Amino acid sequence: MKRVKLLVAVGLASALLLTACHHRRANKRELDKAVTVVPVATLYEQGQTAMKKKKPVAARRYFDQIALREDAGEYKDKAAIATADAYYQEHTFEAYSEAISRYQSFLAFHPTHPQAAYCQFMIGEAWFGEVNSPDRDMAAALNARQAYQAVVENYPSSPYAAQSEKKVARVSDLLAAHEIRIGDWYLKNGHPRAAIARYRGVIDRYTKYWNMPAVYFRLGESLYRDGQNKEALLYFTRITQEVPDTVLAKSALKRIDRIQKKEGARGDRDKDVFKEPIVQKEKKGKKGKH
Repeated sequence: MKRVKLLVAVGLASALLLTACHHRRANKRELDKAVTVVPVATLYEQGQTAMKKKKPVAARRYFDQIALREDAGEYKDKAAIATADAYYQEHTFEAYSEAISRYQSFLAFHPTHPQAAYCQFMIGEAWFGEVNSPDRDMAAALNARQAYQAVVENYPSSPYAAQSEKKVARVSDLLAAHEIRIGDWYLKNGHPRAAIARYRGVIDRYTKYWNMPAVYFRLGESLYRDGQNKEALLYFTRITQEVPDTVLAKSALKRIDRIQKKEGARGDRDKDVFKEPIVQKEKKGKKGKH
């Protein structure tokens, strides 16, 4: 009987020992899996893949892991820029602001980095993303133009310089359109002198505005309604010389005829005053690539 009890005890001990060994091997395998380190290059590629799938939040999770790694090397800078890109990709005012902050922070520490020009350009793009129309506050447009100009001035040989020059022109057109809209309001509401000041400002500050004849016509009309016929005649005549055979030129000829006959201004009954577009339509397929 004692021998049987001894054999049972030995068997139980052996079973417990085998079970313990099995658990140790299983735990070791789980531990090995837990401590497996994903290469930073793989994390970066995974983040870029998420970006291509338009999943910026998921992409940032991968880039954030790289930022915490001591072995990140060159991928730390890449991840920092990519994180800013991921915020920009969200296309919301809050995300644009965060992207601008990220790009600016990177430039502050890496002003001569190979991607510095890109970061400066993207600051302009993020500011421009906040511009809705010339009817709104133009603070973002002013910041965008300043950012683009910085690319042209600080990185003239970069591939982003030419794009920035075009964007400076486009933003300047929006700023000019904003001033024209204000002038239009004054003119429509019977304040030609206030309108004159706005239109003159556009001519003086935005010399490359895309539709300057439209400004000449508005200024001429404002002068005409203010009784300054001699100067008004100069602007109407200029239109017939610069853009002959156009609808605008025909309207200008009517004003010239009216002034020469010493007829009074007809005010808001002249529907042709505000017909000319002041915001240039963006051509499809011509958007700048980052």
